[in-house]
Amino acid sequence: MKQICELNDKYILGTEGMSTKAPRITARAIVKNQDDLYAVMYADKFKLHSLPGGGVENGEDVMTALRREVLEETGCVCDEIKELGIVAENRASLDYTQINYYFVVTTNHTPGENHLTEAEQANRTVVQWHTFDEMVRLINEQEFDRVQGKYLKARDVAALKAYAMWNSDSKSVPL
Repeated sequence: MKQICELNDKYILGTEGMSTKAPRITARAIVKNQDDLYAVMYADKFKLHSLPGGGVENGEDVMTALRREVLEETGCVCDEIKELGIVAENRASLDYTQINYYFVVTTNHTPGENHLTEAEQANRTVVQWHTFDEMVRLINEQEFDRVQGKYLKARDVAALKAYAMWNSDSKSVPL
């Protein structure tokens, strides 16, 4: 899979440094349903809009994790999956690294019940469905003081930019 971008503290915070921690691997998705609406996860505790996805568990490959995360968070089955790209993160200020594998998922099924983790439930996380323009606005217009929030926004914005370039239907959307 091709790399979309690499995020680091110089880009996010304007500071130098690199973490040497082993990376956490994640699977994330831009999920589009049969009504041409897109899944956005909203964590009310942090006022955070983000794309669905999460960590690859022990014994899983990225594709298995993707299918599991999309089902758990959105209640949707992945009918079609296409590779989008990788967003690498090196958060020196937090001594943390992460490799995010992004996919484009189409679902033609009515969402079932989602199964959020205890942490997601504690953060009052819900799935919302929006037009592409609205999804971009919600993610792009967020402002955060905390370093983690800045990274979460930047990685999803990078994926949305890659998707907009890849998907001719969304090229007119400003990012």
